Amino acid sequence: MIPPPPPHKMVNYSGNNNNNNVVKQYRQPKDNSRPGDHYRPISPRCDSDESCASYTSTGAASDSGVRYSRCGKVGEQAVIFGNKFSHSSPNVYASQYHQSPHGQYYKNRSRAELMRIDPCPPKLLDGGPWDQLSQAVWDVFASKAQNEKTYETKIALWKNIFLYIRKYLSNYGLFMVGSTMSGFGLDNSDIDMCLLTKPLIHDPRIDSLQHLNSIKTLLIKYGLSVDPEVILAKVPILKFKDKETGFEIDLNCNNSVGIRNTHMLHCYARLDWRVRPLVVAIKLWAQSNAINDAKNMTVSSYSWALMVIHFLQCGVTPPVLPCLHGMMPEKFNSEIENHTMDVQEEIASTKNFTSDNSMSLGELLTGFLQYYSTFNYNEYAISVRTGCRLPIDECRFQKAPKNDPHQWKYLCIEEPFDFTNTARSVYDLDVFRHIKNIITKSFDELTRTKMLNNILPVNLEEQEQS
Repeated sequence: MIPPPPPHKMVNYSGNNNNNNVVKQYRQPKDNSRPGDHYRPISPRCDSDESCASYTSTGAASDSGVRYSRCGKVGEQAVIFGNKFSHSSPNVYASQYHQSPHGQYYKNRSRAELMRIDPCPPKLLDGGPWDQLSQAVWDVFASKAQNEKTYETKIALWKNIFLYIRKYLSNYGLFMVGSTMSGFGLDNSDIDMCLLTKPLIHDPRIDSLQHLNSIKTLLIKYGLSVDPEVILAKVPILKFKDKETGFEIDLNCNNSVGIRNTHMLHCYARLDWRVRPLVVAIKLWAQSNAINDAKNMTVSSYSWALMVIHFLQCGVTPPVLPCLHGMMPEKFNSEIENHTMDVQEEIASTKNFTSDNSMSLGELLTGFLQYYSTFNYNEYAISVRTGCRLPIDECRFQKAPKNDPHQWKYLCIEEPFDFTNTARSVYDLDVFRHIKNIITKSFDELTRTKMLNNILPVNLEEQEQS
């Protein structure tokens, strides 16, 4: 089964406004063992998202490093991806090609324009009472968001790491994921990467640790990073800093859900010009209030982004955003092959999307804080997949390989692809109350003054000089 259709049309929302805040109701099964849901998408067939069976091993690469085709100049060398090579193959790297974030190459096309920031968006100001706040939100976004130059620097770094991994593996994929690719990154954001490999044994965690430790040794051997560290979390991560650029990098192995959700966030970011500045403003606000760190039991940047999208789906009338899972279930589901996914795909059917909602950035920021200051966290979970609020028990008892019923506590945000709780880090009641209190106080202050600096102090002049 597929998830329900969005509660509104793709371009024209008229006639559907009454459905925006409807909470989906689910049938109870006769044995009353768990809430039923005939809309529930099919759970992933694989035992874990950390496996990628579509890759085939071609043996370990020798330590001699990267193999090249017979091209004259170093800048025109072509990397052999796996053991198959053809000049007509999209996996050939040469100077006239630009590498896309999913391991393929597109001739004469750079994607840095996706990070371009219009200094004066045409619909930013409307002469209303929210103009000053809207301008402030936009100024913060333009000053702090990842720009084209930073994006290209990160892409170049990713290419170098891709090539160095060839000294250890001969058949793999390396994805840049997270805010760098979705459009929600800050200029100083860390870089998230996902290494896809063929499973070696039946335990994906042992596989991940083996690969990450080998790459750690490689980084030390070639002097690419000082003191790289493998973090033994539930999803192991290799953390290291690139010597040349200074960027912090988090590399995971076969945690492929990050590829899918990066693709999804990018698609939402491209639907409406207000999405990116709103997410960036919320991230900065959360950082300034120290509630943006899952390691400290608060909310991750990814979870804040999902909260913004959910609010834009069903927290305003008419909605700003549709529900992509309901609109295109064939494209947004957990069974789609991800080792060839273009995380910055341009979907033709959404290219000319226009929202009927004309609220300003200032109104939307204030509305976001109001929505989550009054949200019923005891009963409902936030779901971008369905574009509505879901009963927490529906999420708690969702049959999925990684879903743990005990992780659904105080703040419940459904991961749209593996059905876990992305806010499971908020497991302390006092911390949760602190987060909610900051949201409420920020809403009250913004409503009273309409001054962004009162809830998000930002020194824009310092940013411009740096």
